[in-house]
Amino acid sequence: MNYIYDIVLNFNKEYYNFFEWNKKDNIINIKKIPLFMVSNNIFNNMKYDIVKVSNDFINMIKDKTYIYSKKESIISCLISNGKEVIGVMFDTEGNVIKRSSLLLDEEEEVIDELYDENVFDIDILSVKKRKNNEINRVQKEKSNYLLRYIKKENNTLNLKYLYYDYFEEEEEDIVKIKDRLNFEIINNYNKKLSKLYDTAQIFNKIKN
Repeated sequence: MNYIYDIVLNFNKEYYNFFEWNKKDNIINIKKIPLFMVSNNIFNNMKYDIVKVSNDFINMIKDKTYIYSKKESIISCLISNGKEVIGVMFDTEGNVIKRSSLLLDEEEEVIDELYDENVFDIDILSVKKRKNNEINRVQKEKSNYLLRYIKKENNTLNLKYLYYDYFEEEEEDIVKIKDRLNFEIINNYNKKLSKLYDTAQIFNKIKN
């Protein structure tokens, strides 16, 4: 097992490129972390999908990541397909719970370390494909905010206003309003949804 030393990782449930990191993120200074060369298929599964690995693999990497802050303890490793590198965090049951990109210069250094590495076959127990929408982090966060807002909002006038503002047609059935708006938010992110986000924020501020 190879190790990489002195890098920073920014674990989130969703994978974000390093240029999408922001000041509020919990960026971790890693002292030492295991590194594995994997196939493209395993790499993409780990990067995007809902994945569970075997207990044998968890036991292999458990207590092998060292963090400069003694307050944190994580089960994690780096994986690479030879072209990209990501950090992966697991829970004790083997579920992938978070991912992290690397800073560009640190990613290049890790790839340089893989020149003679053999491909390691991580024992994956289950994979559930997850739709990878081509939207950036800001758009994802706005989408998630809208989904939470629509789920919790009980003011029918506000919901009807949002529906009319987006579809330019009236609808009285609140269930249909929520269902159709949710479908659009999940499947068709666009500038109109960004405007809807601004309106939902105003409604929230008025309410609170």
